[in-house]
Amino acid sequence: MKFNDSQITSIKLVSISFPGRDLSLAPVSIKSYILKDPEISKKFSVHISQYDINTSNEDIFQDLETGNEQIYGFTAYVWNFEKILVLAGKLKETNPKRIIVLGGPEASGLAEQILVKYDFVDFVFNGEGEYAFKSFLTTKDLSTVPGLIYRKNGMVLSNPEAQMKNLDDLVLPYESQDYRNYLENSKTPVRAAIETSRGCPFSCAYCTWGERKMKYFSLEKIKPAFEFLFNHPKVRTVYITDSNPFLRKERSLELLNFLIEANKHKKPVTFEVSPEYLTNERIVELISQLNNEEFAFGVQSTAPEVLSRIKRKFNAELYRKNIKLIRQQNKAVEFWFSLIIGLPGDNYSQFIDSVDFVLKLKPEGIYFHELLCLPGSDLYKNPSEYGIEYMEEPPHKLISNESFPQFEYNQAKELAFLIYLLHRTSNLKQSFFDLFQHQNGQGLRLVDYYIQFQTFLKDQLDVLDGKSIQDLTSWFFEQTASDFLQDQHKVEQLTHLYHSFETGVTS
Repeated sequence: MKFNDSQITSIKLVSISFPGRDLSLAPVSIKSYILKDPEISKKFSVHISQYDINTSNEDIFQDLETGNEQIYGFTAYVWNFEKILVLAGKLKETNPKRIIVLGGPEASGLAEQILVKYDFVDFVFNGEGEYAFKSFLTTKDLSTVPGLIYRKNGMVLSNPEAQMKNLDDLVLPYESQDYRNYLENSKTPVRAAIETSRGCPFSCAYCTWGERKMKYFSLEKIKPAFEFLFNHPKVRTVYITDSNPFLRKERSLELLNFLIEANKHKKPVTFEVSPEYLTNERIVELISQLNNEEFAFGVQSTAPEVLSRIKRKFNAELYRKNIKLIRQQNKAVEFWFSLIIGLPGDNYSQFIDSVDFVLKLKPEGIYFHELLCLPGSDLYKNPSEYGIEYMEEPPHKLISNESFPQFEYNQAKELAFLIYLLHRTSNLKQSFFDLFQHQNGQGLRLVDYYIQFQTFLKDQLDVLDGKSIQDLTSWFFEQTASDFLQDQHKVEQLTHLYHSFETGVTS
């Protein structure tokens, strides 16, 4: 891209995030990496701004407008994409000479469509942004910029993606003054993210991470980063962002031993991992010794047909074995599991089987997620092969699934919300498991008691408080449940109705 060499070009990297988080890794890493180049640091001024997702578009726009940068770069996810489009459009409208650049998972998966549909977006980057953005700033020939999608002569062109060869060439966030200043100025301690690897060896059809070659930061590179986060008073929790941080045995053992030893202040260390891929008992034992009061594990489905279609492995016995082993090592640990509603090949009956499997693991709760067909995923690229239709606009919710009729889908969602609510109701959380054990031999599964209670509640208590289950998306389950639980009268009603239900079952 050709820029005026006689003056400094100002760049604003914009992050829109959730409250209680640290400064987003993407803009920090990109800024730190490109400014290592002396020519770029001489010609460009780079600034980072992060905003709470709940901040109004007008307030964010007014703040961005005051900087009057020449280039604005946004990191786009499914949950902030629409907000970014509004802001980018207004920035371009007030000054058409501004250059608008998008990156991130949502933009990568929709790159060509974005440039066709939104004329205020100038460039989109697909894949890793550090080297690509550096090339964008230093080359005059856009066709050589890796992962760049751009317009030329009325056409949208797409360059091949290039991956960072050595992650140790990157500057880690804790080494960045922007990141350190953000922590220092945070009013309350935050959840701090750190990556130890990139890529994912698996190929789940609903995910955008899959089939990317695994690359690792050296442990020598990341150990000081963990020490910084463990010792910083403004860091509440350390979250490892990797797709699965404990795949390599020897590396995992060394990293886990280090984390246990270095975490002097016993801060929670969270991550995502699938227990069925943990085949080494020593790794499982060490994971249980991390100061982690809560583990969140993905199940998604236990149905063989569904798992085959979405290209996901599942070993029920190994799953149960590892959960039991962690509990033996750490009796205080709380487990949360996740299930997806509406997967290809699934139906109400199979979904209920999956719920029953998870309930019998005695979880603290279950995260239920409606299927989203994320841009870049195989589901998004080939919906007809999976018998599904989805919304073109974010968040790309399911419109139809040939194996999961709408009526059954809504039934599954209603049950999912009720289970989520009951596990948030402290005096009822254990009740169904106790009832199941008491009624052992009655021929019912644990999940069947939840289904019976769902039927029992009909016309007696509206736990959705007037909302339609079709309109209530799964990521608002938490807020809807919280609103319900703040109404003491409703909680008392729910408790009373459960005891009436229990009396009817046991009598």
